[in-house]
Amino acid sequence: MSQHLRLGFLLAALPLLLLASCTTQSPQANLQDKKTELCTNLARLNTSIATLKSLSPNSTVEDFKKAEEGVRTAYNNVKTSAQAVQEAKIAELDQAYADLDKTMRAVPNTATLQQAAQSIQPQVQAVQTARDQMNAGLQCP
Repeated sequence: MSQHLRLGFLLAALPLLLLASCTTQSPQANLQDKKTELCTNLARLNTSIATLKSLSPNSTVEDFKKAEEGVRTAYNNVKTSAQAVQEAKIAELDQAYADLDKTMRAVPNTATLQQAAQSIQPQVQAVQTARDQMNAGLQCP
């Protein structure tokens, strides 16, 4: 009787085990998903940097603040997703972003947008270069 009970339990559990095995991703597939997410976030950082670089004398202070926040958000997303990808080398991007963030926060409210753009240009370029290197290292599309 106990053998029939075990067999019944196994037969009842078999569909659940099969379902679980079909829906569970392999570790390699999961790593690829994490790498894809990181590459997507790097592309978004690139877009936000382009927005910041495209500010012109006709832009408003609000445009600058939005672009600054866009870069900050995109960078934070890159940093979060990079934690799950072992081969992601984020140290250079961390330093470049920290320098940019410090410079953006130091722009006085009395500065013109042209002055602000000029003061952050070297740091923006450093972030762009570090992002490009990280992107290439990960072989993102």
